[in-house]
Formats: sequence, C-alpha cells, structure tokens
Amino acid sequence: MTGKKSSDKELKQTIHNHIDKTHYVKVFFSEECPEELTSGFILNVSENFLMIQESHNFTLDGIKIIPYNRIEGTRHKKFEKTSEKIFSEEGLIKFNQKIISNTSLKNFESLFKSLKKQNFHCIVESSTKKKNIFSIGEILEINEKSVVIKNYDATGKIEKTPDRILFKNINFITFNDLYSLTFRKYLKE
Repeated sequence: MTGKKSSDKELKQTIHNHIDKTHYVKVFFSEECPEELTSGFILNVSENFLMIQESHNFTLDGIKIIPYNRIEGTRHKKFEKTSEKIFSEEGLIKFNQKIISNTSLKNFESLFKSLKKQNFHCIVESSTKKKNIFSIGEILEINEKSVVIKNYDATGKIEKTPDRILFKNINFITFNDLYSLTFRKYLKE
C-alpha cells in the first residue's frame, strides 16, 4: 500500500499514474472513516477529492467521491492486476466521460451543485463524534458549509425532515450507482 506517510506528493503522483494507465486499484481510507477501503478505477483527482468508479464482482457500480484527507493510500499489486486483466479482457472498462467532465472536484459546494445539475440522487456517508450517518436522496439545497438531502428510508418513504449535512463531516459521496438510480423510481411521499 502506498500511504500518506510516504508523502502527499508521492501519493498524488501514484494516483495520476493509476489514472493514466487505467489501473484497477484498492483505495484505503483513514481511521476516521466507517469503511476501510474500496476498489475500482480512479477517474479523476483534485487537491480536495478523488473520484473512483467503484466495482463489485466485476461490475462497475457507481462513482464515489472521497475527500482527499480521508485517503490513506492505494494498492495496485498482483490481486488488483488480475482483476484489471479480467475487466479488460471481458470488455468491461467503460466510463461515462460526460459525467466525469461535468462533475466538479473544486470544493464541496461546486461538487454538489454539479451533481444537482446532472439530476443525480446521491448517497452521503458522514459522521459526527456520536454516530455515522447515511443519507440518500435528492439534493435540495447547497451553501458554502452544508448540503440538504431529501432523504428516504429503506422502504422508499421520503422522510418529513430533510438531512442537513455539514461538509466537514462527510466521508464519501456516491452517485450514478445502481442502488440510487433504481430506488428513486419507487419512492413514496
């Protein structure tokens, strides 16, 4: 694993190498995150965020945006190289360039505005000192410090009070995934 301990500059260079060569990688998260890692293809990176096309069982499923300060490192070794070879030989490496270029990685405010403009529902995983929070739904409002999500539960019922999420508490944002794309068709007021 390449980690921040080597240096941010080295990690950024490694990430750019993964993007240039379309490497299948594991991305490891810092201890504050509720998850340890994700796997897929890194699509883009900025000073603030990393964008990865996640994968599960040789399918591409959703784009995850990770605040850069939540990233511990990446890995591209024999296991990831084997997965990459299978993805390639099966013709499964297909990215939506329009979504990539229309998604801002400048800051949280511009990111959420770009997702709202593209009409994506998103999954926002955040945490406070007391709990981990999972919000899924339509983006209602965005300002310089927070986003408001019209959250729905696992039965498809839209909650009466939307979730206001402070940017500083966000661990991940996922969109264009099969779960949210499908579930939004079955929502109940």
